[in-house]
Amino acid sequence: MLERNQLPLRPVAPGFAVAWVVVISGASVALSLFFACITPFVALAAVSAVILPRRMAVTAVLLAWLANQMVGYLVLGYPQTWDSYAWGLAIGIAAFACLAAALLVLRLSADLTVTMVGAFMAGFVAYEGALFAATVVLPSGAFSAAVVADVLLINSLAAIGLICLHAGAAAGRALAASQPGPMLS
Repeated sequence: MLERNQLPLRPVAPGFAVAWVVVISGASVALSLFFACITPFVALAAVSAVILPRRMAVTAVLLAWLANQMVGYLVLGYPQTWDSYAWGLAIGIAAFACLAAALLVLRLSADLTVTMVGAFMAGFVAYEGALFAATVVLPSGAFSAAVVADVLLINSLAAIGLICLHAGAAAGRALAASQPGPMLS
């Protein structure tokens, strides 16, 4: 079993971290197009918190949220009303609350699997809690147990997919690094 202090998901090369931010932003666009109103910000934030340095994780979540909003308003035709803009802002706040909760879990001393699951669970509670709090002041009829269950399922599947994508990229990078280079004479 991997130890928490090994944290193999953290990229070694700065270029890898930048590439992962691009992947997270691209995933946000693709997932926004596919799921529309249920972009898996919990998965994006929790995986970013574990994989990336803190500043890069913040950048990844910010770009993912901005990309989601652009897709929503420019491609999917979200209504351009005050409550729609307010919900967009509430979703952004919830995404950052999720990231903050996931980053707090990283302070715990646990193995990698427990850390990732804990980051995801803490992030989910923070995300849904922030959205539930927004229903106090914003019009909503969509906050129900069934919707929360759908959000949990979509985020769980997205997190698994992102972790597999990262593990595959890390394995590929390790394989490429182990290959002998060309001999110069």
